[in-house]
Amino acid sequence: MKRPSGRPLLTVLLALALAALLPGCAPRETTPTRPAEWTVLIAEPTGGGDPLSDYGTNAQYYLTWHVVEPDGKSWGVVNDLAEQWSFPDSTTFRVELKRGVQFHNGEELTAEHVKYAYDSIVYAEKPGRRTATLKPLGEAEILDAYTIQWRMAAPNSTIIGVLNLMAIPPLARRDMTAEEFERRPIGTGPYRVAEWPRDGTVRLEAWDGYRRGKPFPERLVVRSVPEPSTRVLELLAGSAQIAQVVPIEAIPSIQENPRLDVVSVKGSFTVSYVMNIFKTSPPLRDKRIRQAMNYAIDREAIVRSILGGRGTTLPGPLSPGWLGYTDSVKPYTYDPERAKALLREAGYPDGFAMKWTVTQGVFVKDIEIAQAVASQLGRVGINVTLQPLERARLLAERNEGDYDMTELGWPFGWHPALMFDLTLHAAYQDARLAPKWGDPPEELVEARRLVRQAAAATSIDGMATAYAALSRLVQDEAFWLFVHTNDDLWGVQRDTGWRPYPNLYPVWYDYWGLQGKPAPSDPTVPLLLQ
Repeated sequence: MKRPSGRPLLTVLLALALAALLPGCAPRETTPTRPAEWTVLIAEPTGGGDPLSDYGTNAQYYLTWHVVEPDGKSWGVVNDLAEQWSFPDSTTFRVELKRGVQFHNGEELTAEHVKYAYDSIVYAEKPGRRTATLKPLGEAEILDAYTIQWRMAAPNSTIIGVLNLMAIPPLARRDMTAEEFERRPIGTGPYRVAEWPRDGTVRLEAWDGYRRGKPFPERLVVRSVPEPSTRVLELLAGSAQIAQVVPIEAIPSIQENPRLDVVSVKGSFTVSYVMNIFKTSPPLRDKRIRQAMNYAIDREAIVRSILGGRGTTLPGPLSPGWLGYTDSVKPYTYDPERAKALLREAGYPDGFAMKWTVTQGVFVKDIEIAQAVASQLGRVGINVTLQPLERARLLAERNEGDYDMTELGWPFGWHPALMFDLTLHAAYQDARLAPKWGDPPEELVEARRLVRQAAAATSIDGMATAYAALSRLVQDEAFWLFVHTNDDLWGVQRDTGWRPYPNLYPVWYDYWGLQGKPAPSDPTVPLLLQ
């Protein structure tokens, strides 16, 4: 009987050895396919899509900007639609536009588009938040097809920090009503609108004509789901890819799910509880009262117990990373006895009553933090009535000056011009408020002088110096109730690979990819990019 040949066995062994030496020939792990459609759940109404209307929601900024891009970003001097910005002299601001930027309807971006957007916002019949902020630019003048400039009444280099408020639609908008345009807005952005009902489900489609390349995913569906627990349930069920403002208590259940991530940007959001110092009537006009309120707050306990460490204590108007931040501005200590002493000194030994308008579910733990703060104020004799309002209504009361204390939120943006503009002024300027309350207090006048000093600075260092002085004044005068920053928190399906881009209003697509950068693998994204 013949012996079996060893060749077949040898062939097998050689093949296995060769496979081990040549990894390219070995079986590869398959990368999960990213879904081509992402459903995003947000905490506020979506509003309409007209960039020239003020809907009073944060969504009008970060959602509209997927379609209608702003003229610039507040992260330093970053040109978006502009080739360059310049100051030919201290009161002239000039913008040269990028050429060849196309709108979805085929129009090419020109200086005429920018002037139309600016005039529509600044000279609106009913002024909004953007009106007061952009108005210092003065009259817009077209120099040529791609160049526009403004002659300002006073030097204002800080205007570079607020240009992100000027979103630019096509000239076709001039022949349409706001209602007509908002149903199908047109812009230069990465997505075109398939459907945009007012406060309904928004459907966007990736535009292959976008100048930076076609974005991913192919389709975005954005829905407003005000109830935080419902957003989490949809995320767990797989019917949503991204959920905004996930509750702290839901984080463990999300992290335990192998399909999900909790994604955050550390300390990226400041909530400012702004006191109404425009009023001439007591008690909030008295600095001692405002300081007493700050001494009554145990901010470290709030960050630890309510935010679960997902935030930081707020020392003053600015936190680390903002231009003008200085560690010489220390947080108010928790000192209830000192708070009571200041109340007695100001003539309120038994405290007083006040109203505080807040949101509910719009920011991380907003109503829970407000309740904790109100309880702590109550222990020193300040009886606070919380009034939860929709954000649009809250901002309307703020514009009219009809509040005791209210709530404004600021995503991290490096340049604080917008933050200070909108906290030290109301959209309806002093001329509208003076008949009701008289002239603004001296400390507010001084704060506004420092804003102008920052604006007149000819260098970043000069701006930083002025903003640091302003930060110290605002903190010492206790214009706000300084409590906390919080991390932005999202629940995310891992197969999307989505990560927020720091220093930018939330964009619900792969912005990293359009920048030619790999998105971080770590779900905790650093606040500042190196």
